[in-house]
Amino acid sequence: MIALQLLAAVLFAGGTAYLALAIRHVLRYPSRPAAPTARPPLTVMIPAYGAPPRLAECLRSVCSQDYPGFQVVFGLHSPDDAARPVIEAVMAEFPHLDTELVIDGRRIGTNPKNVNLANMIPVCRHDILVMVDSDVLVEPGFLDAMVQPFAQAGVGGVTCLYSGNPEDNLASRLGALYHNDWFIPSVLVDISRRDMDICYGAAIAVRRRALDGIGGFEAMADAVAQDFVMGQMLHRHGFGIRLAGCLVSTVVDEDSLAALQRHELRWNRAIRAVRPLDHGLSIFMSPLAPMAVLAMVSWPLPLALGAIGLHLALRQALHVLVRRRFRVPAVSAWLVPVRETLNFAVWARALLGRKVQWAGNTMTTGHGMKMKRAGNE
Repeated sequence: MIALQLLAAVLFAGGTAYLALAIRHVLRYPSRPAAPTARPPLTVMIPAYGAPPRLAECLRSVCSQDYPGFQVVFGLHSPDDAARPVIEAVMAEFPHLDTELVIDGRRIGTNPKNVNLANMIPVCRHDILVMVDSDVLVEPGFLDAMVQPFAQAGVGGVTCLYSGNPEDNLASRLGALYHNDWFIPSVLVDISRRDMDICYGAAIAVRRRALDGIGGFEAMADAVAQDFVMGQMLHRHGFGIRLAGCLVSTVVDEDSLAALQRHELRWNRAIRAVRPLDHGLSIFMSPLAPMAVLAMVSWPLPLALGAIGLHLALRQALHVLVRRRFRVPAVSAWLVPVRETLNFAVWARALLGRKVQWAGNTMTTGHGMKMKRAGNE
């Protein structure tokens, strides 16, 4: 019984400390990005696969940026990809924009996004490369915000926060809630205690010489998580990484809770492969379910209910602050503890294996930063 009491206390203390830090750093986040100091030419790279909802809207948000001298390169693996007609229609809407579509089935590795980017790089004309996922909506001024940190000496990569913009169903709302209430605060807490050494995949900018310095996309051909691995390689080679003062929005389209869990299991197992300690400690971001069970069976009832109530109050306070600071959609209050319980379930499941589902393929994350196609075991 004493062991259960101590474990419940550790989960409660760790979760409370994390939420207090998260609230603090969300409150301190600057409300306005710094004004741009220069506007160098750049290439936006958009690797695509399939035609998810709002694809055209996402692509237009990039192509309509008020920024001089930028190129947009789209990439597909197959000429029959459902994204092709959408991309070609958007390209036709911007006839004066420097655009190009690369269709190339070559695969230099197992990471689908990374090998797509590798096929696109030969037609990219500029020194600064901005990689944007095809399901991302960007605000006006996005490109200005992404290049502004390059004015600092030694910066080789720039990334940014992203929120969730859900389709109208429960699974998508739960998915977006994770982006907003768990991902955003966790990044702010993380970068407050150490230099940035990872990037976040929704939008990344990199100088070409920095990319070449880490071996190009070929060096990440089998990366478990291309964004995390790119950041770690940039940091290891002495290139600084900065967080841009902008927020992009990922369209969250999950057709079922099972699909949502498959998607999030891939993220969790990728983090476990790249940052195993961080994955272990992330239980303190979502301790509600195990803490509540342990406290109810080992603590006096008033103490257990008080601890659970305090945790729920802090979590709801963080939800309100994130919504106001980052202008993300609010959700019903009851979804927040449901989302936290789901987080713990996915976290625990990630410990039980290394297989992930990606683009119709089953892969395994291995025991490091690389993944491979899974066998039939």
